[in-house]
Amino acid sequence: MTPESAAVAYSGVVAALGAALALVLVVPSLRRAGWRLLGLAIVCGGEVVVLGLITDAAGAPYLIDLAAAAAVVLTVLLAAATAAGAGLRMRWIVPAVWGVVVLPVTALGPLLTTAGCRGTPCELLDFGGALPLAIAPASFVLLALLMPRSRRNDLPAPGTRASVLLGGALWAAFVVWIAAMEGLVDAYTPLLLVAGGVGPGVGAAVWLIVDRLRRSARPPARSLALGALAGIVATMAGAATVAIPWSVAVAVLAGVISAVIARGRTRSVARAGWVVLAAGLIGLVAPVVSGDAIGVLFTAQIEAVPVPLVAAGAVAGFAALVSLPVWLGIRFGSRSPAGVPSGWAIPDSN
Repeated sequence: MTPESAAVAYSGVVAALGAALALVLVVPSLRRAGWRLLGLAIVCGGEVVVLGLITDAAGAPYLIDLAAAAAVVLTVLLAAATAAGAGLRMRWIVPAVWGVVVLPVTALGPLLTTAGCRGTPCELLDFGGALPLAIAPASFVLLALLMPRSRRNDLPAPGTRASVLLGGALWAAFVVWIAAMEGLVDAYTPLLLVAGGVGPGVGAAVWLIVDRLRRSARPPARSLALGALAGIVATMAGAATVAIPWSVAVAVLAGVISAVIARGRTRSVARAGWVVLAAGLIGLVAPVVSGDAIGVLFTAQIEAVPVPLVAAGAVAGFAALVSLPVWLGIRFGSRSPAGVPSGWAIPDSN
């Protein structure tokens, strides 16, 4: 890497780790797990970088920033495992198996499979790694439904102030991180910065509107934070190829569909998985439909449309298959978690 590429990649790493730190600080049950999460992130991320360089799947800046973003996913998965009813020790199996097994396969497999497709309809357009960082972890938690109802809890529900701070931190981190995925400062950097800012902002506004129309009891700050997350997921794949105003349309669609799917149960682990899956799939399809000068709307290459659908199906299926023995092992191999109060949410503060 050149000094410029290293500096850009480093900014993405700092942004991703900052987002993970914000999550750890907001969720009480994760505060003592921060250093262990960092160690697990280094191991899993290092595996992706080393294997990616050995196989020449992608450049070092892309691999480094993608690996850094895995820290955020590992943090979310640990919280999801706790909410699903895993014991305080058994819960670590969920992020560990995803990070060691699922992450490298879903991050590198699609790239290697379509390595010779550049510039053709079979090219996979996933600039920000939505397949490994959104589709795969979302599919991994769907089988949390195998856990007994009596042991399930809700995902953390930050209060108003915490929701605003967390949403803002994730939004700012995403803007820097998605721009850093380019690996250098070039003509695409302004587009990436705008996409990183617009996607979460539009998603947040749309989710809030849907909740208000449905007269949801969810606090506005929480609706905004959830919508920003949907916008982030939907923006990842097409940040460099889907131009304004199409990126706005993608964020609107993701915000509406995600809010409808969520209804009043965004704190259910499986429901949250479906929300992320929906937003991620919309984002993956966007480049082949409305990508600047490469989408179906510009080229009429309809044969490119199945590519992201097949890739998403393969990644989701693989992640779910790997997660099956994990959730079964947690269900029958651990007792109900001790020391985790029902709801384990941060008190609402205004």
